[in-house]
Formats: sequence, C-alpha cells, structure tokens
Amino acid sequence: MATTTAIILVGQAHQNHSGIIPTHLIQFTENSRPALILNDLEGKSESIVIVPTLENTIDDIYLMIATFILKQIKPTKDLNDIHGNSMYELFTNDERYSLYKQSFDIFRKNNVKVVFNILDGSLLKHQIDIIKKYPNDFEVTQTTFIQEYNTWTDKIETKIFKI
Repeated sequence: MATTTAIILVGQAHQNHSGIIPTHLIQFTENSRPALILNDLEGKSESIVIVPTLENTIDDIYLMIATFILKQIKPTKDLNDIHGNSMYELFTNDERYSLYKQSFDIFRKNNVKVVFNILDGSLLKHQIDIIKKYPNDFEVTQTTFIQEYNTWTDKIETKIFKI
C-alpha cells in the first residue's frame, strides 16, 4: 500500500498575506513504486498519475505542473501513461533533461507558487536543494514533531526534530 510522504500545493501567492491560493494538489506516494498524483482542487478533471524518476523527482513535479496545470509543454509522449510506465521508460535521459530545461524556463516567465509539505522519511527531503534552484515562489515545510503508535514496540513514540 502506497504511503503519502509529501503534499505539494500549486497556485498563486496572496499579494498581501503570503501563503497560497491553491488550485491544484499533488500527492507524492512512495513504497514499492513512487507516484505523483495531481488533482484539480475544483474537481474539474480526473486525477493524473505519473511515475517519477528517483533522482529527479522535483524536476518531474515541475514538469507535471508545466504540462498539466500551465499547459505550456507538450511532451512527445503522454506523462500520464495508461500502462504505468515511468519517466525512465517513457524518455531517454537527454529527452528528460531537455523537458526539465523547458520546464525551468517556463517557471521564469510565470507567476506560480509551489508549497512543498515534506513528511519525515520522504525521498524529497534529500532534494530540497533542487527546489531552491527554481525561479518561482515556493515554500518548504518539514516535520518538527511526530507522535505515532509503533506496532513493533506496542508503544506511542514521539520524535522531535531540530529546526
């Protein structure tokens, strides 16, 4: 069963109060195979699922936004592959990196805010430096406290993280 390890909100920053006026939500799920699940918060379209790369998941998220939300990239193959093929299977490295560059350039020209809510244990924790390279508005939140039941020890455990 897939576990959601990050929630990404996409929208516009509020001009006076920061925050975000979200239009879309992307769920990042992990376990046997990672997936990015895009949903329109107004329910205007079906969910879109792509299987990202492991080392360029952030770039895949931005490509997903540029393709399905901003509609400014039209890849030669459908990212939302009905057979569940991953980005590795759909594109060569050169093709992917070309799409990532196009996506990056699109974010230079568009006013988009992306908020990454990254939970403990998420692969995305190790890719935050990639987020910082993108030229759009963004925020990153990470876990500060965890309290959850551990089935192995039969106890409730608490973790506190340094900020």
